Amino acid sequence: MSDTPLSRHVLNRRRAARRHVRLVDAALTRASTYAHPAGHVVRIETHISVVYLAGRYAYKIMKPVDFGFVDFVRLDARRRCCEAEIRLNAPFAGAIYRNVCALFIDGRRCRLGRGNAKAIDYAVRMRRFDQRMLFSNLLAQGELSAGDIDAAASKLAESHRHARRAGRGARAAAARLGSAALLREQVLAALAPLETDPRTARVVRDAGLRATCESELARLAAHLDARRANGFVRACHGDLHLDNIVRHGRHALMFDCIEFSDELRWIDVTCDLAFLLMDLRAHDHTAHAHRLLNRYLESTGDFAGLAALRIDIVYRALVRALVALLKAGRPEREEENRREGKYSRYLALAANEARAIREHTPWLLLCHGFSGSGKSVASRSLAERCEVVRVSSDLERKRPGPFAAPMLDALPASAYTKASVDAHYDRLVAHVRDVLNAGYTTLVDATFLKAAHRARFAALARELNRPMLILNFHAPQARLAERVDARARGPRDASDAGADVLAAQVSQADALDAQERLHTVDLDTDVPIEAFSHAQWWAPLFERMRAENGEI
Repeated sequence: MSDTPLSRHVLNRRRAARRHVRLVDAALTRASTYAHPAGHVVRIETHISVVYLAGRYAYKIMKPVDFGFVDFVRLDARRRCCEAEIRLNAPFAGAIYRNVCALFIDGRRCRLGRGNAKAIDYAVRMRRFDQRMLFSNLLAQGELSAGDIDAAASKLAESHRHARRAGRGARAAAARLGSAALLREQVLAALAPLETDPRTARVVRDAGLRATCESELARLAAHLDARRANGFVRACHGDLHLDNIVRHGRHALMFDCIEFSDELRWIDVTCDLAFLLMDLRAHDHTAHAHRLLNRYLESTGDFAGLAALRIDIVYRALVRALVALLKAGRPEREEENRREGKYSRYLALAANEARAIREHTPWLLLCHGFSGSGKSVASRSLAERCEVVRVSSDLERKRPGPFAAPMLDALPASAYTKASVDAHYDRLVAHVRDVLNAGYTTLVDATFLKAAHRARFAALARELNRPMLILNFHAPQARLAERVDARARGPRDASDAGADVLAAQVSQADALDAQERLHTVDLDTDVPIEAFSHAQWWAPLFERMRAENGEI
């Protein structure tokens, strides 16, 4: 069999590819190949590409490989991929990507740029950045900040808002992009090798991952296809882990998006978000993950997307576990132990998320208090401590449409008539229903000073059979007035409440009745703002939930 023409052709092609790789690699590791000062050239290799750090720039080439899901054997395929990388990364990291350069032979040397000779390969030219600013390195050094998370959430939400939507398409391949059927295939394809590898098979089996994935994907099929029909399958990043995000001043840039596979790039925006959430949690930074989720939702209002978030996180964890396992290969024992921590970390996360799909019982938490009571600041702090989704009344009132960012300008008086307020609470109820049905504890940040509004949410909790608590944030009236006045004099805020609004609230509020007091936790906010970040301040809430056998 090894002497057949086909096998000789394959062997000859592989030898030619290896010779080409050696030629290109030798050229791009020489400083003289570049048209600018290159200094010491640093080489970074992945399974499908090589990046050369040369002076102020980085150059990325695609290897002439064929892994089935990607085929770069032909030169024109590598050129098209380089061009696509420049074009597709622009929404996420336009400041980094510059242009495509040709590698050609000039006499006895190879050079990058332009020339009369025919190109032998192509490279993506990028502006080089400080590797220490990668989110993965910042996280490892304990320097990834809340500001970095906010910047990433803002950038991702903005990119998703402006991304192209998947069309219905006449071609079957186009119609499948982002569909429930395709997601099921992708999840099970990532799971299958982990079920058979002796290093991972037992964990996968004991966690019941296949049964959970199949049942959850079947349950969500109609939801996923409806999301596609409603425009939430878009041209996403597709590979949004911590190694692909860099701090750039006060901003976050996301580079190296999926450019070689429409099926991996045209996905639901929630699946794109899930990758980064998963990676933060896999590295034991759950507070950052909670903050990222809530900041993204504040920017987009896409609470309906949460329905598939848990299975998307399982999927992303399985993919990273599989990549780590493939990288481990068949190493010596020391290397195996080093790699084992990576794939076991992702598998443990997938198992925990699958358990949450099956068992988690979410709570409904209603904030209650006058303007200036500190409930918004405090509720944000709680949403970073726990897996809680915060729904802000002020932000949702100022959201001009689905998936749009809130407008912080003051609203006219007509937005606060009884009819307008009742319609606004209708929208809040719909959002909260989506979050609770997705299995997430929901914290509603509103004044809830009217008994009728509280009653609507209590009815929702009974309908969905979810436990509910009222968090009564209170402070002396002088402190309330002081805070409202300070907010009015400060930067733009989602709240329009001023001194007149506070006075009206105090005179017109419906007090909590005896039945409501049975489900109320009192929280004194006449404390320094830093107290909201401490577990001790939230102890009354945590103790109450533990007493009622809840989870948070």
